[in-house]
Amino acid sequence: MRIETLAAMLLLAPAAVSAGGAGDAMPFLKMDAGARAAALSGAYSAAGDDALCVFYNPAGTALAAKKEALLGHNEWVQDMRNETLAYVHPLDPRFTVFAGANLLLGGKMDRYDAAGAADGSFSPLEGAVSAGGSAWLGRGWYLGAALKNLSQQAAGEKASAWAADAGVLKKAGDWRVGLAAANFGSSIKLGRDKFDLPLTLRGGVSYTFLGDYTAAAEWIRAGGSDDAVAAGAEARLKTGPKEYFFVRAGYRSGRSRYAGPGLTAGAGLANRDLRIDYAFVPYGDLGDSHRVTVAFRFGADRPAPFDRAAYYGLPKPRKPAPAAEKKAGKKAGGQEGKKENVYFMW
Repeated sequence: MRIETLAAMLLLAPAAVSAGGAGDAMPFLKMDAGARAAALSGAYSAAGDDALCVFYNPAGTALAAKKEALLGHNEWVQDMRNETLAYVHPLDPRFTVFAGANLLLGGKMDRYDAAGAADGSFSPLEGAVSAGGSAWLGRGWYLGAALKNLSQQAAGEKASAWAADAGVLKKAGDWRVGLAAANFGSSIKLGRDKFDLPLTLRGGVSYTFLGDYTAAAEWIRAGGSDDAVAAGAEARLKTGPKEYFFVRAGYRSGRSRYAGPGLTAGAGLANRDLRIDYAFVPYGDLGDSHRVTVAFRFGADRPAPFDRAAYYGLPKPRKPAPAAEKKAGKKAGGQEGKKENVYFMW
């Protein structure tokens, strides 16, 4: 059996099964989307504060300080590629709308008949397109939800289904707690067979300390797979007035002996509006995964009141309070309101 056929069986379960029951449909949705999250081994339902939250916890999109467009590329087994797109649009201090697409392009694969003889080739395609909104509820609470359409085509067969995502996020000082559910909805039918969508449940916690360091841990149940635990850490190093370099690492349990050690690593560069992230994820006998994500923020800052995320840029300087200005004026000039001549010496 060629590696392309094996990969198709692993990632395109419904297309590779001709009769009888099978596991979850569209198992590629269990893979991490986006380089930053992948470098943290998927511990992102609480740690996320950018457009990648579309794929992990839609409530996190409410933390976006500006409009943001994100494009991700993942080179996987053989000719398989995973492409992700996301867009977040703050409407006002409380509400945000967003959209996302997660696509798996299988490249050209050989097709075989029941006798094992070559029968041409096909190019499988799977995808999920979603749109939704999130809201800041006050007191550190955020809520988000999205509706998505899932579609699949392979070897002349096509199928589609509807599903939804939802999540909640709580901020308390430097701590965050996130809960999210993805892909709950109808089953997908391919030919005579029906397949359940990979319902994914997440519960995570993150902590930011010393302003530039974040640690996150997460429990994940993805479809019929065994429960997994993910942990990741991120360090932000200032390299310029508006520039940062990021170092990330993570570990995820639950890998089989043939699917790699579960370790992940990555790095990133960011200024006030542009971010480029990279992640390396080894999958053992299945090969290594290289992910690159580019995100661009634009437009005006979300108006206050708003709990700003610490991921981008430097905080804006605060204006001194009127009382402080009055006190400073008294110290400098004596009585309040007294005018003085000012002289400059060069």
